[in-house]
Amino acid sequence: MKDDDIKRSQGKFDYFKETRDWSSAATEERCQKLARSKGKRLVEIIDTEDEPLPIICIFEDYPE
Repeated sequence: MKDDDIKRSQGKFDYFKETRDWSSAATEERCQKLARSKGKRLVEIIDTEDEPLPIICIFEDYPE
């Protein structure tokens, strides 16, 4: 596990119930690029194992 304070999990993702900002991506590295482009911090990565974009990236605003 990486030492970056990002929660990592596997399994299904319910996009109807998720209230935080999220995006799907092909890799964890793409999640980090998305976070930078959105100006948000990446707080969770979910590996759904669903192709073609198996990774769900969860973002939050930076604290004030």
